[in-house]
Amino acid sequence: MTAPSEFRPVFWLPGPHAQTILPSLLPAKSLRGPAETLDVPVAATSAVRVILHRPRDGMRGTLVALHGLGGSAESGYMRRTGAAALARGWAVARVNLRTCGGTEALSSTLYNAGQAGDADAVLAALEARGLPRPYALVGFSLGGNIAMKYGAVAGGACRADAIVGVNPPIDLHACIDALERPGNRLYQAYFTRKLRNQLRRIRRVRNVLGPETSSPAIHGVRAFDDAFTAPDAGYANASAYYTDASAGPLLPGVRRPAFVLSSVDDPFVPVAAFERFRDACPNVRFVHPPRGGHCGYWSVERPRYWAGEAALAFLDEALGL
Repeated sequence: MTAPSEFRPVFWLPGPHAQTILPSLLPAKSLRGPAETLDVPVAATSAVRVILHRPRDGMRGTLVALHGLGGSAESGYMRRTGAAALARGWAVARVNLRTCGGTEALSSTLYNAGQAGDADAVLAALEARGLPRPYALVGFSLGGNIAMKYGAVAGGACRADAIVGVNPPIDLHACIDALERPGNRLYQAYFTRKLRNQLRRIRRVRNVLGPETSSPAIHGVRAFDDAFTAPDAGYANASAYYTDASAGPLLPGVRRPAFVLSSVDDPFVPVAAFERFRDACPNVRFVHPPRGGHCGYWSVERPRYWAGEAALAFLDEALGL
């Protein structure tokens, strides 16, 4: 396994935008074997859907994966990491966060970056079903913030034995500012379209207060959060939501071995956002390869998805596997 500091991108994806965009467009194989579907209550009228795969032979442990903004259990990084973990003997639970991945009718609330309790509910449900330890929690992008916030808030009561965040936006203020830079218009448009389309699907099954998704007022992610995400979660505005949901200031509370992987060239998760938290977090290992984009990490070596390999290598080391 290549060490995390030695990521080398394929020559035809040299820059951050190519690394961010192209891997998400490449096909990812489905996980082998039968899948179980579990709907896990996370609030009074909301549930998330878990897609569970078990390895054919003895289980090494149980890995729970959380996707990013606009993603689902079927996102490429989720399937690639899940397949690699399953091949190593992990039971793999890929989570569709609230209203994601076709689960619009399961929740009366929208998903957001601060729903740390949802991770706990999933881990508790797997524990109740007798899934074997150790438990690993791996989150990508927004899911990485959820994973890290859960570890921080839960502290010694954290059900996960180790935690990984891949390009987690642990300072949501810094990340939304970066997303709004002129050079990131493509990402802003992509995420805004994803959020609008998701809201349209939700409104087919229930009412959601707020303007029409086609409204000119919904011109970006911050505007969407102001109009929908923040009020749905009980915040006065997007700024209050970003402050409360950001995992960064809480990271000193992490009591489990944790790993944050985020490239220096990520277009909208600034590496500087991690610097002010690093020294106060003895249980969190921060690794920042020079290249990799946002959750891209398409490597010259196989398996191509290096972030998944780095996450699994960390888990082996941290858990003594």
